[in-house]
Amino acid sequence: MTKHSQGATTGGVKRKTGILLVTHGSKLKEANWSVFPIVRELRRRLDNDCIAPCFMELGRPDIPTAVQKLARRGCNHIFVHAFFLVPGKHLQNDIPSIVKEALKDHPGVTFEIGRPMFSDPGLTDLVEQRLSHLLAGDNAIG
Repeated sequence: MTKHSQGATTGGVKRKTGILLVTHGSKLKEANWSVFPIVRELRRRLDNDCIAPCFMELGRPDIPTAVQKLARRGCNHIFVHAFFLVPGKHLQNDIPSIVKEALKDHPGVTFEIGRPMFSDPGLTDLVEQRLSHLLAGDNAIG
């Protein structure tokens, strides 16, 4: 996890964490829409209304808009979870830069970025499970 500070929060202030769920974005609107049901379900499962979907590019809301929304809701810490498999340029450079820029108007709000999904040992289990179903003819595309 990469932690970034945009100024210290005042002592004694309880941390309110918002979650920024970032995906790349697509020219296909239907592809972008697929993130919203996941966000609704995560809000329910985590009992957290401060989960904001956003897109690196090609979709709305963009990262700065979602950051502003969380800050306006009183979040003084933002956990960024990107739907990116590997730690490429977007995850290591672009997203942190965009979030930092968006937080310039919100001193005291900190953020951190979670590791890419590729580092999760459960990913291999998920891929194995999906391949087993797909190779058996379940939900195959094409």
